[in-house]
Amino acid sequence: MNSDSNKLQVVQDGETDIIVRRFFSHPPARVWRALTDPMLIPQWLGEMKRCEMDARPGGSFHYEWDEFAFSGPVLAVDAPHHMVHVEHFSGDAAYNAEITTDLVAHGTGTRMTVMMRYANAEARAAAIANGFTDSLEETYGKLEAVQVKE
Repeated sequence: MNSDSNKLQVVQDGETDIIVRRFFSHPPARVWRALTDPMLIPQWLGEMKRCEMDARPGGSFHYEWDEFAFSGPVLAVDAPHHMVHVEHFSGDAAYNAEITTDLVAHGTGTRMTVMMRYANAEARAAAIANGFTDSLEETYGKLEAVQVKE
């Protein structure tokens, strides 16, 4: 992979969706573990007050920092390749989004696609205005660097 293929791509699709794509140099199982293991998540999302993840259908997650929190139910899982969850931002129903994450083996690495689907165009615009996509390159760079024991 050349360095351009590692670049984060963030695209607005239709009126409600944001699609995020990024290549990771690790296989899907390793990326999945970094995305779903509560012991690893703070390594790429930063120090948290609370980090819970139950990555199974009917499970839920809760990520909390001093200023804000994300939480919600996990709707569907096909580990280590696919997860759908609902993301609530600090209890504000206006920001609720359905998040679909797909990890596909690509050579020795993984192509990740995340689709964030908001209820309407206004909710997506508010999420963007509040910086929900601003630091994704830095965040996913940290995820790339997480040391996962096989």
